[in-house]
Amino acid sequence: MKKTYYLFNPGRLSRKDNTIKFTPVDEDRNDQKPRYLPVEQVEELYAFGALDANSALYNFLGKNQV
Repeated sequence: MKKTYYLFNPGRLSRKDNTIKFTPVDEDRNDQKPRYLPVEQVEELYAFGALDANSALYNFLGKNQV
């Protein structure tokens, strides 16, 4: 069953192999512990904080219907 994910913290969203990697950053722009989301389990992704991403990630999400 696919899930909806809500990202409230600022951070960096990227593709790592066939997963979505979210790396939160603190106020001083220091990276925190990354979290990995299997793309097969993601139906929707909502970001409410500042987010860094690139077009390759958006292509990957589109191909996987996220």
